[in-house]
Amino acid sequence: MRYGQGSRRISLPVQRVNGQWEFLYGGDVPLPDGTIAELVVDSGAIRDRDFLKLISQELAVQVLPLGTPLLVALSDQSHGWQQTAAHTRPAIPLQFLPPGSTRFVTVHIGPKSKRQSDLFAADEGGLWLRQIGLDRCELECSPILMPEGSSKQVAQSPNHAFTMLSEQYEQHRLSHTGNAYTQFFYQEADGQWLPLSVLRDGMFKRAETSLIHRAWQQLETKLGWCHMPPSPKTAVPKRNKPEADAGQ
Repeated sequence: MRYGQGSRRISLPVQRVNGQWEFLYGGDVPLPDGTIAELVVDSGAIRDRDFLKLISQELAVQVLPLGTPLLVALSDQSHGWQQTAAHTRPAIPLQFLPPGSTRFVTVHIGPKSKRQSDLFAADEGGLWLRQIGLDRCELECSPILMPEGSSKQVAQSPNHAFTMLSEQYEQHRLSHTGNAYTQFFYQEADGQWLPLSVLRDGMFKRAETSLIHRAWQQLETKLGWCHMPPSPKTAVPKRNKPEADAGQ
């Protein structure tokens, strides 16, 4: 749901009266036409079963296939750039680069787990995006194939993989937990590496990357009713005409 930018959201109690929504304490809600709002109701109050099924269904699309490489960003203070200086830093936009990241380890998405077998009918694993109703979006990832030299060949999840890699390379840390959505990166068609948080959060924002755009198109096809808002037109400033040369 897209709201106006820079304004505070306010909750208004309303009641359905004679086919119209009125302020709970009496009178109309003084809002201009075109105002966007969220209506939170008890599912039992929705009499149209088909409508209830439509807005509460769970859908899933595969966004990254089995075998896709992922980069894991680590802060290796015990070795620093001495061991990584020979490697070029991946093309990660600065706003997504975790502070202190000096090492980027490649892992791969493995075959699907039993949980994915129960959720998805596909024969292969991968990274799946689950859309639950209108406002819940989750990522389901297969087990992670670890690089050579790891204590285990397979991690059960991205979070598990991060813990194992952190224990190996981030020995300066007391805790080896991390946020897989910000520490794991996938590669876009243009060569940039973006965090998994872009996939999770991007479904409720404008699809600015090709991967999110393709995933959203698949969900639109399955839903048959939900469409991304059109991209805003960028105003191009007019150029001033060059002044005529002197003497002309």
